This record gives sequence, structure tokens and C-alpha cells, in this order.
Amino acid sequence: MAKCGLCSTKKGKRFCAPLDKVICPVCCAESRVRKIDCNPECRYLEGEAFQKKKEEEKKYARLMGEVGHGQFDDIFQEPAVAEMAYDIESLVLAMYEKSDFQLTDPQVREAYRTIYEIHSERKEVETDQLDTLTRSLFDQYETRRPTWMEGLDETMIGQVYLRLMISINKMSGGRMGNKGYLNYLKNNFDLSVPEGKFVMEDKFGNKSVRDNPHYE
Repeated sequence: MAKCGLCSTKKGKRFCAPLDKVICPVCCAESRVRKIDCNPECRYLEGEAFQKKKEEEKKYARLMGEVGHGQFDDIFQEPAVAEMAYDIESLVLAMYEKSDFQLTDPQVREAYRTIYEIHSERKEVETDQLDTLTRSLFDQYETRRPTWMEGLDETMIGQVYLRLMISINKMSGGRMGNKGYLNYLKNNFDLSVPEGKFVMEDKFGNKSVRDNPHYE
């Protein structure tokens, strides 16, 4: 029997459609809803957990709806916001490459959400219980916050994480698979990409050059 597509140590026994992988029961239990965009009809999904996920989605849909992300009001147009977003995405890209491209968009979105909750909603967490990516983003926040605060207030800093979550929602899923956003980072942190363009890579490895990645 094949190894689990997430931990690579235990036997994979459950096919996970969103991940397109066979995973072990332990990874299924630990990752469903939180790090996997589970299908409502999944036989392993608990009704209460799914309901909680839907409530969280509604909450964040409202929060993200309050963040400018259109062609004319995008907060990314603010230099201080763009600089902070670049810092964050550079770290995520480094972690993606370090993990041999095993990270997924839902994992990154969950990490962004956790950092937002810690610093904008004062959520208390045990930092030693955070996964590697989230802990790295947490440490980055502690280190870079004084610099970010030179051009942004606390509210706007929180909105940057929400804006990055919007990017993931726009670039992930469907033909893009669960790494559309991460592959966007991989292909576009490169000075050879023409200004105003970006390279999008789908889950089959096909690449195309497009305009305005954040407004589609």
C-alpha cells in the first residue's frame, strides 16, 4: 500500500479528493477543515466540524470584503503594503522551496489566518504548537513589525494578511489545483517576468502568461 501523501510515513488508506492524494487516517483527522478544503460530502468529515468551517468562511468573507482589492482600490497599490506583502511572500516562497514544494495553498491560507487572529484578534496560542510555516510567519511578524509600523498602522497590517488570503482564493482551486498561489510565487519572484504580467502554472504543470494577477 502506498505511503500517506502528507506525512510519507504511515500507510495511505483514504483518498482525499481536494488533495488528489491517498492519506493516512491520522493526517486526515489532523488536517481536515483546517488545512484541507474538504468536500461537504466527504464520508470522513464530521458535521460539526464542517459547520464550524462554514461559519469561519462567512466571517472571513465579510472581513476580506472590507479590504480593498479591486483594480482601483487595491491596498497593494500602497508602497508600504506592497513592501510588507513582499516580505511575507518571500518567506512563504522560501518555505515552499525548503519543503521540496510539499506545501499547499490551504496550508498557507490557514497560516495567514492564524497570524491575523493572533495579532488582530488577540487570539492566544501556544507558539510551540504552531506548524513550521506558521511559526516562521509568527517570528517574522515579531521581527519586522517595527519596520512595518513606520508606514502602516495595526489595522492595515492585519488587512495585509487578509489581502494575501484573497490572493490565494483567486489563484487556487479548479485547474490551478491546490498550489496555484504557491506556483504563482515560484514563477514570478523573477526579474525576467515582464512588468505588468505574471506566469500562472496549473496543476498539470502548464504555464501561461497573464495580466493583472490579483484582479481576475
